[in-house]
Amino acid sequence: MKSHVTHSLIAKSLMAATLVFAGQAMAVDETPVPVVVDGGTVNFNGSVVTAACALGSNSANIDVDMGQVRTASLATAGSVASTSKSFSIVLEDCDSTVSTTAAVTFTGTADANDSSSLAAGSNGGTGTAQNVAIRLYDEKGTVVNLGEASSATALRNGENTLNFSAKYYSPKGTATAGDASAVATYTLTYL
Repeated sequence: MKSHVTHSLIAKSLMAATLVFAGQAMAVDETPVPVVVDGGTVNFNGSVVTAACALGSNSANIDVDMGQVRTASLATAGSVASTSKSFSIVLEDCDSTVSTTAAVTFTGTADANDSSSLAAGSNGGTGTAQNVAIRLYDEKGTVVNLGEASSATALRNGENTLNFSAKYYSPKGTATAGDASAVATYTLTYL
């Protein structure tokens, strides 16, 4: 009887082991069903140019946070805010054998009282600062008039950075509080 029980236990153990192994084999052989979900869109923007340099990707759209300026600092005609906000235009892969210098021309809505400066706010709209403009400067601190090319900067091979700054300015004085945002575009001239 002992032998019969032993054989019976061995047979049951082998059968259990076979079932476990078969279950694992089935799990290994089963191919998972792929799950596909919508992702998103990738937009590639750019261009190929024949200029001396390529515009750096971060220079295509530049944000300058002008911060806040007190109306008291723009109370008199010709007053300029004491703080300037810097920004840069990066030129990449420059070849100085193609052009030796680069200049920048800024354009935008000119201030009603000073056509060389950029209008801030919407010139008379509610909620916007009045009698406030934005002046642009090159890296030497020279005013860059709206619609006129900046001083030419010598180019060197490789990467070049053109540095500028902006300040709030009141050509007429008596600045009022409100939004003083503006938009300018720029072009590059290679010589």
